[in-house]
Amino acid sequence: MRWTRLALVPLIVALPLCAQEHDPDRTVEGGGTLAEGWMGRTDRGQNFDNVRFTETGGTLDISVGPALILYRPEDTASGTYTVTGTFEQVSSKGHAHGIGLIIGGDDLQGPNQVYTYFLVRGDGSYLVKTRTGSETAYLTQWTQNPAIHTEDDTGHATNVMSIEVGATDTVFKLNGTEMHREKTADIYTDGVWGVRLNHNLDMRITALGLTPGM
Repeated sequence: MRWTRLALVPLIVALPLCAQEHDPDRTVEGGGTLAEGWMGRTDRGQNFDNVRFTETGGTLDISVGPALILYRPEDTASGTYTVTGTFEQVSSKGHAHGIGLIIGGDDLQGPNQVYTYFLVRGDGSYLVKTRTGSETAYLTQWTQNPAIHTEDDTGHATNVMSIEVGATDTVFKLNGTEMHREKTADIYTDGVWGVRLNHNLDMRITALGLTPGM
């Protein structure tokens, strides 16, 4: 696992919880199970009663109350590779919440979990962060970019996301446009890859996959 700098702007997980007190996790009808072969972890240790996640022919349909990551333990990558997926926000319930990719995951069910994540919101902004145990660190703040597709009046927005891990740099792209890059040695890149959803979202994810090499 490659990383050296993870103390950029540490943020204790408790901070986002304050915001969630004013925007509580919703109840999801029909929740309680994950798609076969997938595992998950919620941010605050909630169960999956308010998570509904099905997979049909490679299409992931996900509705969440709590924020969480979802992954298959066998989906790992190291060295140089690209992870990509098409993320359709079906509804944000009137709030801008982030969805996207994780890479470099390790100990994802334990106290020393780590990963790098890249999120997009329906308001046309993106974010790149790392998680180390119970702390997160911002690599960017939420940043607007005109290449991001914003949600329409019904709450729909579709964006193609990719993380290209190179020998020197890792590049975060939306709809083919570079949003951000980091030195590969400075972030988590070797490990499990998957997806992350912040709370209170309905999502459809297609074309999720990994291409080795660059």
